[in-house]
Amino acid sequence: MAREYVTFKGTKHGLVLWLDPHADFNDILEQLRKKLMLARSFWQGVTVALNETERKCHPEEKAQLEELMGEFGMALREDMENNSGEQQAEAGEPDQASRDTAIIVRRTLRSGQSIHHAGSVVVLGDVNPGAEVIAGGDIIILGTLRGVAHAGALGDENAVVVAFKLLPTQLRIAHFISRAPDHGEMPEPQGPEMAQIRNNLIMIHSYNL
Repeated sequence: MAREYVTFKGTKHGLVLWLDPHADFNDILEQLRKKLMLARSFWQGVTVALNETERKCHPEEKAQLEELMGEFGMALREDMENNSGEQQAEAGEPDQASRDTAIIVRRTLRSGQSIHHAGSVVVLGDVNPGAEVIAGGDIIILGTLRGVAHAGALGDENAVVVAFKLLPTQLRIAHFISRAPDHGEMPEPQGPEMAQIRNNLIMIHSYNL
């Protein structure tokens, strides 16, 4: 598995960008671009703090980071909160806080509507075809998922998607992608289901509440 030079962590202060202190900066830029492209629509309007606890960036390096993020509609800010607990987090390991911080959407999402959140998302309704939910953590649909769901959009392969009826047009977890069968061949779920990564594949199985 490729080494992680770039890690996004969800904290109580928002998203924080961690950079490997020993990696070549060009390698960091290359990996950052790849990560941003995996969830391009997620990043529009997102502000990310740069944590410099372990790696200090030169002004020209910050300028390159800002230029790259700007291509995806992002903004970079200084990280003013370097809590000791956050400093001890290991680079490359998704922060549990990114999944523990959730928002609740109390409506059905209709075609053209989308929800983007750095943490987990709970939808109290359906996600119709043409709608999408993109989350850095888990996605819980208390209804039918017929649109697009992308959990673990920041690279968390432990994220899951749960729905009362799991009938997505596209399902993504981290960089793994699963699409619905052609010609409407997907069987009707008999109860709540969960999608998660197993053996490098998105697997769907019954979920007992």
